[in-house]
Amino acid sequence: MDAKRILGNKIIAIVLATLCVTLWGTAFPVIKKCYGVFEIASNDYAGKVFFAGVRFLTAGVMVLIVGIIIEKSFIIPGKRDILPISVMGGFQIFLQYLFSYIGLSNTTGTKTSVITALSSFLGVIASPLFFKNDKITIRKFAGCLIGFAGIIAINLEGLFDGNLSFWGEGFVALSAAAGTTGNMYGKHISKGRNSTMISAYHLLFGGFTLLITGAAFGGSIHFNSAVKILLIIYLGFISAVSFTVWTALLKYNPVSRILIFNLLIPIFGTIWSGILLNEQIFSFANFVSVLLISSGIIMVNYHGKEDKNAN
Repeated sequence: MDAKRILGNKIIAIVLATLCVTLWGTAFPVIKKCYGVFEIASNDYAGKVFFAGVRFLTAGVMVLIVGIIIEKSFIIPGKRDILPISVMGGFQIFLQYLFSYIGLSNTTGTKTSVITALSSFLGVIASPLFFKNDKITIRKFAGCLIGFAGIIAINLEGLFDGNLSFWGEGFVALSAAAGTTGNMYGKHISKGRNSTMISAYHLLFGGFTLLITGAAFGGSIHFNSAVKILLIIYLGFISAVSFTVWTALLKYNPVSRILIFNLLIPIFGTIWSGILLNEQIFSFANFVSVLLISSGIIMVNYHGKEDKNAN
């Protein structure tokens, strides 16, 4: 199988990137439900970080098992791989989710969506500075603006309440910056390396550091029911699939083509919250948001004459 030819195909890349953000969207309501099932209080930061560590360790083990089956041998990173993969795991898993879990507890979901979307926007704009095959064009810039406007549209009502804090909005911004950095660094180190190996060990490293950090501050969870085990397995599964596919897509595609799909995460989070938590999702603002974000993604991924040599 020619992975570069398949994963580098624009249509396939769009479908798989949409799959990833759909899976990440399900994580929001499932994690919310998990806090109740595992009895993790809203101000129990250590417990939330510990929970995140278990989630990503589980995902890393799943990816590693699949990699062993595919490669028919144990996947072991070489000496030259350990530091880069650890750095990627440090940014994309440890720092992103450490800041996220604390920040989310001190701000609203509305502001979180907007700040995270702004990070995606800036990532698309900044990627040409680091990757020569990823050209910025007026159309791409306009597409990012339109997509960001879609995030504003869905969150306009609760955006301007005048309350800002470093431990809330500040930590969400740091989380978004760490995630974007991890995405770009993952693209940088993917050349010449096995994508499955990168995914497995960056998840394991990030998950382990989250787990020991949470435990160091008194965090813990108890697996005393089948429901709890199934929830962790599900969260591990969606993280394993989405991060593995996402890492491979970044390897074979321009960063801007893939990163723009992060704008869809709040949309899918809203949809899945309606399905799983019976929250109200049908509104004019949601419709406008989907329309704007979809238009922005199409503009960024449209292959016009001005960027015919970008890929």
